[in-house]
Amino acid sequence: MHKKHLKIFAILPILSLALLANACTSEDDESVTTDTSQPTSETAFIEAAEAASSEAVGMISDDPEHQVNAAEDTVSIAPQQRSEDVITMTFTHPDDVESLPTSFTGTLKLNDDESAEFIIEPDATLEEESIVSAIEEQAASEREAWELRLTDIWDESISGVVLIELENLGFFGSGTGAGWFWDNQGHIVTNHHVVRPTTNFVTPPTIIVETFDGDQFEAEFIGGDPISDIAVIKIDAEVSTIHPLLIGDSADLKPGMTAVALGHPFGADQAFSMTHGIISGLSRSIQSQAGSIPIPAVIQTDADMNPGNSGGPLLNSAGQVIGVNTQIRSLSNTNSGVGFATPINLVRRVVNNIIDHGTHEYPLIGISSWVITPSWIERLDLDEDQKGLLVTAVSPDGPADNAGIRADTGTSAPKGDGDIIVSIDNVRIEDLYDLRSYIMLNTSPGDAIVIEVLRDGKTIPITLTLGSWGDQFN
Repeated sequence: MHKKHLKIFAILPILSLALLANACTSEDDESVTTDTSQPTSETAFIEAAEAASSEAVGMISDDPEHQVNAAEDTVSIAPQQRSEDVITMTFTHPDDVESLPTSFTGTLKLNDDESAEFIIEPDATLEEESIVSAIEEQAASEREAWELRLTDIWDESISGVVLIELENLGFFGSGTGAGWFWDNQGHIVTNHHVVRPTTNFVTPPTIIVETFDGDQFEAEFIGGDPISDIAVIKIDAEVSTIHPLLIGDSADLKPGMTAVALGHPFGADQAFSMTHGIISGLSRSIQSQAGSIPIPAVIQTDADMNPGNSGGPLLNSAGQVIGVNTQIRSLSNTNSGVGFATPINLVRRVVNNIIDHGTHEYPLIGISSWVITPSWIERLDLDEDQKGLLVTAVSPDGPADNAGIRADTGTSAPKGDGDIIVSIDNVRIEDLYDLRSYIMLNTSPGDAIVIEVLRDGKTIPITLTLGSWGDQFN
């Protein structure tokens, strides 16, 4: 029931009693007595008002003579001893309790010929204070629940995060970063740039891993991928020391969702830490330190990061890994800015291939292309809303060539006789970013895909078996 409705019934007995007392002292009213041995009309009315008040808050009297019918506008009480005294209380209210008036009008009737009207004004100040208090209590409860969730994420996840140090780097000093346990076999995921010196030095440095509990292990380098900036190392440890983290799905992310960064941001002399913020952007593309093509579908977050966070996990509010902290971008030449993380859906493919094969190979279509622009739309006489990639070259004997995809025959400018790629596996393709993101995050060499192309004004499907870039990027 509406709060205002409840408040009115709560104060009705007190105010009505005062009115009733005045009415009952009239010299002309012979039916009201002060006999304390019998229930008076005043007593009956108080009982009626209390019954109405109790009913309003969900308390129903067990006495059948004092029942209140909430669907009616009249409450009648027949006293147990004096049947000639009948008190009737009537009140007005709208059918919709949400639209209750700001005041309550009632009528008290004694016997058949006397009545008194009254108006009860609700205490607006008290109502406003109650609303403010309720809002503050709700906010405090939600804040406490959120803080408890963050502490749960820390408790459940931090044992799966490790500090990574490179020793014996000579005049380069020692490098540090973070990583996290991928599985129960001791595989650890980190950034490629954190452990890259192990692949460049004639005598590679020693990789030291320190767990949250302070245990240290020498790690083995398993493999790395400079494009995604992901590498895998491995330690030989008891199962009780290894705490793999839960894996999420980066395809389900939206800006505004929670992002929690774990790591060891200030090197070996400090401790593990946790920061949190939101996912502030998606569908970003950044270049890794050693990659020749951009990382697609990068996650942007405002969760604070520092160099030691590199390789650490980025979690969602469920404590699942949604990305690997990779870069910080700042306009002030400091570590204050936005952070970027390689999406877990790409990390999953890279890590599994590195563990199984020692390397990760990217799928190959075998084309060059141009994005359809408004100027090309007019020149090639296309529909004004046409989107896609105009194929400008096809690698001889490559996957696209074998599938029958046609390249434009123009030299300095397209003629318009080449295929325009508009979708892959029913996923719309508008530019090169769309093509790379879909291929790198969803396919592997040897997979068959369906490419829809616009040719001679018609859309036709072409099945293509993906090739491999091999070790070109490794």
